[in-house]
Amino acid sequence: MRKKIWVISFILIILTSVFVIKYYNKGNNTSIENKKENVTSNEKEKPKKIQSIDFKLVDMDGKQVTLSQFKGKKVFINFWATWCDYCKIEMKDIQKLYDETKDKNIVILAIDVGESQSKVKNFLDSNNYNFNVLLDKDQEIAKAYGIQGFPTSLFVDEEGYVYSGIQGGMSIEMMRKELFLK
Repeated sequence: MRKKIWVISFILIILTSVFVIKYYNKGNNTSIENKKENVTSNEKEKPKKIQSIDFKLVDMDGKQVTLSQFKGKKVFINFWATWCDYCKIEMKDIQKLYDETKDKNIVILAIDVGESQSKVKNFLDSNNYNFNVLLDKDQEIAKAYGIQGFPTSLFVDEEGYVYSGIQGGMSIEMMRKELFLK
C-alpha cells in the first residue's frame, strides 16, 4: 500500500511540474512573441528626423560658415576638443573619411568646443589634419544641440534634418554606415 501511495504521489508531482513548466513557458513565449512583433514593427518605421539648428561659426581661416550653406549635401558634424583622448583617436578616422569623401556630396564639419584658434591650429598642424574645422569658442552651438560629452557626432541629411546622433568615439566603419557609404 505504501508503495502505491509513493508511486501515485510521484506521478502527481511529475504531472504538476510538467503543467507548471508548460504554463510558465506559455506565458513567456507570448511576451517574447509580442516583443518580436514590436521590434519588427519598429524596424519598419522610418527613423525620426529632427530639424537641424542652423549656426554661424568661424573656420580656421577666419571665414564664417553656416550649416544652411550645405543644404543639398549630407553633413557629418563632430563636436570635439583637443584635450579629449577619444576625440584624438577618432580624428585619424575623420581624416581618412574626409580624404575618401571630399569629392562627393558629403561635408565634414569638426566643431571644436571652447578652445582658442591657436590651440586648435597647433593640434591640427601637428597631426596634418586638413578637414573642415569650425570654432565654437563660447560653446553656444554645442549647448543649442544639447551636447553633453565629447566626441558627439550628428548626421544631417540633404534636407537639413538630423537623422542620427552618436555620443562617443566612432570607427571609420561606423561613420561610413551612418553616411550610408557601405
